[in-house]
Amino acid sequence: MVLYKPMRRNLFLYLALACFIAITGIFIVDGYMGIYDTIYVTAGEYEQKIAPDWDRYRYPPSTGAVWGEPVHFRYEIDNRQFSTYSTFIQASLWKENEKVIDLFAEDKSIKPFNKVTVEWILDSEQLQARGFSAGQYTVKIERKGVERKIMVGYHIEYPVKPPIIR
Repeated sequence: MVLYKPMRRNLFLYLALACFIAITGIFIVDGYMGIYDTIYVTAGEYEQKIAPDWDRYRYPPSTGAVWGEPVHFRYEIDNRQFSTYSTFIQASLWKENEKVIDLFAEDKSIKPFNKVTVEWILDSEQLQARGFSAGQYTVKIERKGVERKIMVGYHIEYPVKPPIIR
């Protein structure tokens, strides 16, 4: 008669549990850990959220704005690491591969599992004072080897004439 030891009888259960924990840990570390950035662009009354999966876009994300109204940008960096993340954040406006103006530049230090939000405004009146007009512009956001681009299309809104009632 052979007696089975309890450890040997549950060996496969323990191995399956260890594999499940390892695979779950890999998904958590790979899918959650890291540095994520999100930008919120507000033009007029419309706020657009551009999520951390920037790389899935074939072309840079874009937004439209009325010439003469400001466009508000809010850039959020989420540090999902066990160490502090320090970076220099710079945002600038470009037209036809030439830098037009610097919008924002600042050093930031983000504690582990914390977020930092920076804000700036793109003012078309400031562009008009420099001789620029409505059209396509690119906002470039750079931080520690990462560059993000957002297209801003300014258009002129003409007043609508009321219909003639006869």
